[in-house]
Amino acid sequence: MSDGDETDGLDEAGEDREGVVFARIIRGVADHFSKLNVDEGPQDIEQMLRVFSELADAFDTTNGFEFDREQALPLSYAFTMLEAGMRVMSEQATEGGYFNAAAKMEWAAIQAKGMIGELERRHQSNEGGVITFDDADEMIEEDFFDLDGEGMTKH
Repeated sequence: MSDGDETDGLDEAGEDREGVVFARIIRGVADHFSKLNVDEGPQDIEQMLRVFSELADAFDTTNGFEFDREQALPLSYAFTMLEAGMRVMSEQATEGGYFNAAAKMEWAAIQAKGMIGELERRHQSNEGGVITFDDADEMIEEDFFDLDGEGMTKH
């Protein structure tokens, strides 16, 4: 691992968009999970890694993902696992002096945490939907802040 990790050197043709970077980080976390010796059964791990792979592919190609109402809660669990893995890898990178990689992992963990919240909200509303990085700023404004002309106030 170097401070100029695998997300550096992305070209100007859209390869530096958030979804592509997030997809690469998901793949890194999946690789990290695949090497762990955990108590869960091999089928559970294989299924989790398949979900991570599908999410990474979706972010890589469409900058997000679509889900049915029945998928909201299981996806929330998957993003919780991803967030935890991202935070562990961020801590490891920091301890190793790889601050650029640590910052990218922390950014990804924050994004995953926001997606967990949105998925849980959709689950409670019994809704499916689409989550993309293209809508991230809009989601923040609509869900967390009220733009009332006097600045932003938290709901």
